[in-house]
Amino acid sequence: MLTFIARNSVAFSIRRPAVPCAGRSVIPCTRPLSVATGIPPPLADIRVLDLTRVLAGPTCTMLLADLGADVIKVEELSKGDDTRSWTPPSAPLPRDPPPEASHLPPESAYFMSANRNKRSITVNFKHPDGLEILHKLVERSDVLVENFVPGKLSSIGLGWEDCKRINPRLVYASITGYGQTGPYREAPGYDVVIEAEAGLMHITGEPDGPPCKVGVAVTDIMTGLYAHGAIMAGLRSVSQTDQGVWVDCNLFETQLAGLANIASNYLIAGNEASRHGTAHPSIVPYQVFPCKDGFLMIGAGNEKQFKLLTTIILQQPELAHDPRFSTNAARVANRKELIDIISAALKRHDRSHWIDRLTGIGIPFGPINNISQTFSHPQAVARSSTVEVDHPRAGTVRMVAPPVTYNGKRMPVRRPPPWLSQHTAESTKVIIDGEMLRQLQELDDDDTHEFSRDLVHGYFKQAESTFSEMDTAFAARDLEQLSHHGHFLKGSSATLGVIQVQGICEKIQHLGQRTDPDKKAEIKEAKLSPEEALARIKPLLARVKVECAEAKKWLMNYYDTPDAGSFKV
Repeated sequence: MLTFIARNSVAFSIRRPAVPCAGRSVIPCTRPLSVATGIPPPLADIRVLDLTRVLAGPTCTMLLADLGADVIKVEELSKGDDTRSWTPPSAPLPRDPPPEASHLPPESAYFMSANRNKRSITVNFKHPDGLEILHKLVERSDVLVENFVPGKLSSIGLGWEDCKRINPRLVYASITGYGQTGPYREAPGYDVVIEAEAGLMHITGEPDGPPCKVGVAVTDIMTGLYAHGAIMAGLRSVSQTDQGVWVDCNLFETQLAGLANIASNYLIAGNEASRHGTAHPSIVPYQVFPCKDGFLMIGAGNEKQFKLLTTIILQQPELAHDPRFSTNAARVANRKELIDIISAALKRHDRSHWIDRLTGIGIPFGPINNISQTFSHPQAVARSSTVEVDHPRAGTVRMVAPPVTYNGKRMPVRRPPPWLSQHTAESTKVIIDGEMLRQLQELDDDDTHEFSRDLVHGYFKQAESTFSEMDTAFAARDLEQLSHHGHFLKGSSATLGVIQVQGICEKIQHLGQRTDPDKKAEIKEAKLSPEEALARIKPLLARVKVECAEAKKWLMNYYDTPDAGSFKV
C-alpha cells in the first residue's frame, strides 16, 4: 500500500509487494497469487513511478512490474490513460462491479494489454497539492518513467534536474518520439509515423503495392523493451556509483536499430531496400505460399533444405540441379520463376496435407494462423502461454502471460490491470503525523532512537490490551467503558501521531457518550439511543484494529530499517 505521511511533515512509505505464493492459476485481484515463481521477483525492492501513457512507456513499466517492481501508474484525473477510451473491444462488466467504480466505462482491452501488475492513482499535475504528492513519490521511488514531449515536465517542476535534486539516486527514464536533442526533439512520437519516417513502412508490403504498417505497434513495443533494459542498466549503475541516471530512449532511434540487416546493407554496401511482401531479399524460397485452402510460410534457407523441398515435397528433384536454381544466388536471380513453380505445386492440396508432409523432414515451415488458431496452438496450450486473472470490474479475463520463464516458472501476475484511480484513496491516506513523530524523536539521546522505539512498542502493546477491553465492554453493552477506552487510546495515539486510530477512537468516545460525532457542536446535545450508539460503534471497532495494524506495520518497518533516523521532510 502506498501510504503518505501528513503533508508538510515526514515523507511516506509504500508497502512493497510480498513474494507471491504458489498455487492457483486464476488470480484474485486482492492477493499476489499465480503460478509459482522459479526465482524470487528480482525487482521486489524497486519502486517505479509511471507517468506514461499509450503503449511504449506502459510496456516498459509492465515489464518492470512483471519482475516484481511496485509500479504506481499516475493518470490524468478525468479520463486517465488514452487507451482506456480505445474501445471496442472492452471487457464486459460483471453483475456486481465495485460501487466506487460504477461511474467508469468498461475496461478497454487495449489498456489491459499493457498494464498488468500496476496500481493506478489520479493526480492533477498542475495543482500545487498534486505536484507535492508527485514530489513525495519521486523522493521515495527508485525509477521514474515518463513519455511527455521534452521540456513539458520541466516546465511544471518534474523534469530530470528537478527530480534529481529531490532524489539524487533516481533513474529517470524519458521515452519520446525523437529524443532530447536535435531538430525534431519537440515533435510528438506516434508509432505509425515513426514506422513511416524511420524506414520500416518502406520495406513492408508487397513489391507492387503501397507501403504498409506492421499489424501491431511494433516500434512502440521495441522502444518499451529497450527502455526496460536501459532502466535495468541504470539501476545497476546507481548501485555502483550512488548517482542517478537520466535515460533518453526514443522511438526514432529504436526503429533505426530495428532495421537490423537492412540498415547494415545500406550503411556498409549502399544498397537501398525495397518491399518484398513476405519474401526475403537475400534468400529464396523464403516466403508465404498459397495452398488450396490457406497459406503456409516455408523457408528453405540452405542447399540441404532446398533439396529436401524439391525431392520430398515438390517431387521435382531436378530443380535442385537446374542452373537457374542450383545455388541461392541463382534462385534470387530467378526468384519469380521458382516461386511460380512452388506455388503451382502447393495449390493442388489443402494446407493440412502439406503440414503433414513437411512435419519432421527438416524444412522450416508454419501455417498462417489467425488469432484464434494462434491461442489454440498446441505449443501455446502446452506452455500455458495465457493466464486467467480475476478482475474486479471485468470478472475473470484471459491475458497473455509474461513470456519468459526462470528455472521453468513464470513471474506471477500479482495484480490485474487497475481501474482508473483504483488506488488513489489508499495512496493518499495519512497514517502517521510526521511532525508528532519528529517531536518524539527529539527526546532520543542518540541515533539508535531507543527511547522513541520503546514508546512505540509500548503503545502497540497497550493498544492490543485496550482493544480487548473494548470488545468486552461492547459485549456487555457498556457505553461508559467504551467511551473511556476510546478517550484513553485517542490520547496515546495523538502522542505518537497515529492519526487514523486517533480519529476513530475520538468517534468511539463520543458515541459512548451517546453524542453524534458527525454533527455540528450546536446540535450535538440530542442523545442517541443506546442501540443506535452501539450500532455505530460496532464497525468502528473493526476498522480501528485494521488502522492500528497498518500503523504498526509502518512504524515497525521504519524502526527496523538501518537508516531509521533519516526521515525526509
